Amino acid sequence: SCRYDAGNDFDSDTVCADVDSCPLDFENDADSDAVCGNLDTCAYDADNDGDDDGICGDVDSCRYDAENDADSDSICGDVDSCMYDADDDADSDSICGDVDSCSLDGENDADSDDICGHEDS
Repeated sequence: SCRYDAGNDFDSDTVCADVDSCPLDFENDADSDAVCGNLDTCAYDADNDGDDDGICGDVDSCRYDAENDADSDSICGDVDSCMYDADDDADSDSICGDVDSCSLDGENDADSDDICGHEDS
């Protein structure tokens, strides 16, 4: 019984409301972000959707990539060196395929004939 709590521990967390920092949250701010669970849009994500993509971090496969792996290569954009190139610079010329004019030619048309090396005979 909670002597100074008219709701008598309304959230049933064994902490009386007069000393409970989250009197309506049974888990008492489970993610420790200073927002009680009953008010927290991401109750289990301390960053509260850190990439602002509408998916809480505790269920977001790319918690710091708002585009959620835009090129679908299973590497989140925040750590993907070629975030819009699913082949991740297939020709290893340090130019991502989405901006590489010769994405399969590591020498990038070395003979300058406007025909990429993998197509040049």
